[in-house]
Amino acid sequence: MPRPVRWTMLAAAMLTCAAFGAPPRVNYVMTPLFEDGALTSVQIDLTFRGAHGGETPLELPNEWGGQRELWRGVSELQVVSGATMSDGADAWHRLLHHRPDAASHVRYRVIQDRSGDPAGEQGNAYRPVIRPTYFHLIGNAFIIQPGVDDNSPTRVSVHGLPRNWSFASDLEHPGLTLSHARQSVAVAGDFRIVRGADPRIRVAMRGQWSFTDAEFAERVNTIISGERSFWGDGSTPYLVTLVQLMSPNPNWLSIGGTGLEDSFAFFATPNADLRQMTRTLAHEGIHTWIPIQVGGMPDHDEAADYWFSEGFTDFYTGRLLVRDGVWTPAEYAADFNETLSAYAQSPMRTQPNARIVADFWNDQDVGKLPYQRGRMLAAIWDARLRARGHSLDEVMHRMRERARQAGHANATRLFSELMNGMGVDVRSDVATYVELGAPIAMPQDVFAPCGDIVTRQTPVFSRGFDIDATIANHNVISGVDPTLPAYAAGLRDGMVLIRRDHGAIGDSEHEIAYVVRDGGAERTIAYMPHGRASYTQQRLVLDDPLAGEQLARCRALLAGE
Repeated sequence: MPRPVRWTMLAAAMLTCAAFGAPPRVNYVMTPLFEDGALTSVQIDLTFRGAHGGETPLELPNEWGGQRELWRGVSELQVVSGATMSDGADAWHRLLHHRPDAASHVRYRVIQDRSGDPAGEQGNAYRPVIRPTYFHLIGNAFIIQPGVDDNSPTRVSVHGLPRNWSFASDLEHPGLTLSHARQSVAVAGDFRIVRGADPRIRVAMRGQWSFTDAEFAERVNTIISGERSFWGDGSTPYLVTLVQLMSPNPNWLSIGGTGLEDSFAFFATPNADLRQMTRTLAHEGIHTWIPIQVGGMPDHDEAADYWFSEGFTDFYTGRLLVRDGVWTPAEYAADFNETLSAYAQSPMRTQPNARIVADFWNDQDVGKLPYQRGRMLAAIWDARLRARGHSLDEVMHRMRERARQAGHANATRLFSELMNGMGVDVRSDVATYVELGAPIAMPQDVFAPCGDIVTRQTPVFSRGFDIDATIANHNVISGVDPTLPAYAAGLRDGMVLIRRDHGAIGDSEHEIAYVVRDGGAERTIAYMPHGRASYTQQRLVLDDPLAGEQLARCRALLAGE
């Protein structure tokens, strides 16, 4: 028999306050619905007290995380009692009509609006996932919000789970508000719940991986505990969910996710390894603090500040992974060089910030630009601060203190103000490199004593064939350029691409090799992936040997210690 499971309780003080004029409580009850033993949808019963004026709007999920028309995941929306409902101005709005302050009960079903299991080629599974043996729901993608205060005390419960199902959510804490409920994740089904050294940090995962559950849980524990230590925070509940994405072929790799208030929803194809997933875990974990706790984002056109929210998060991803002993200086340098290489070869490198506002979600190269710019500028500004006896860490901690005092303050304005107070005026750099899009050049000694930033001309990366046309042609190689090394090595139109054997996309300085089918035989074709043009490439080159006291000083620099 299904058993009721309840989670998220309100503190007694909150219940008492509600009697003295606090915002009314909002209740969501989740009930999984089955057909022949297979999950088909999740029913949501929403109850709340309506507005005093007799009309309360309902807002369905619409756009979030690059997803559009999330309301298509809502089915059979109806009023059970206390009101009548009319259409709103668009597909994601409704209007309830009721007596003043009347209690209203609304019911709807959450369905999966895409067929099949989550797939790597579709990107991260931010939309509701409802599969026969489990569900994965992110608040912003399934919660219908009544027109009440975001700070309204809220309770969410789940009923009717089969006895052999696991359940986990970051909503299992007192003091829940409607805003918290939207920034949440809830999973149930054939998930394995694993804990590491800190039992308050949980992992809910399913599927088979190249690493063990314990290895993944310990890596999560190291990263989250290290980030909390940096910010001076103690242990609190934190949840990481890991859902496997189907891969169209064994070589398709997809790793991604989203950081929520006290959770992280992670998605990856089965071929992802723990090293590759570490960076994403660390980056998204830092979003617990940046930008929310250091001032927040602007009310409009928030992509204009992604150079800070994403770029600085990338900078601190590397810093804290070194600090926690997960990365060596060599691993830090390799990762930073990937940023430098991608930036140098980006066709959007000189686009103004207005282009990022317009096309962040529409163009992959545009979307990467604020990460690259912000990380590079953070490293430059940190070096300038260190020359004055300060550090970027000092600025970030002061930002958090100021934001706490103010309640809310735009992070980038607060950053500029505090930097100016420490003798580093960043306004000109922001105007030049962020707003106008001028190319950023890293100073040679920005990472001294680790090594130098070396600048040289490098051949543009080119596979030597048209990868998009090849994929569209069912992996039959197309568009081989007879003037490039791939052709000289023997690659021809009509061969069938099987896999990449070695080499990295975007790296023109190391050999690349593809395994192809040529007639009835397989062969490996290796060559230098050089295009006809060249570009200015910067790289962090560590001193060799980097050992002893110099290694210790380098590590301390990268870790901000």
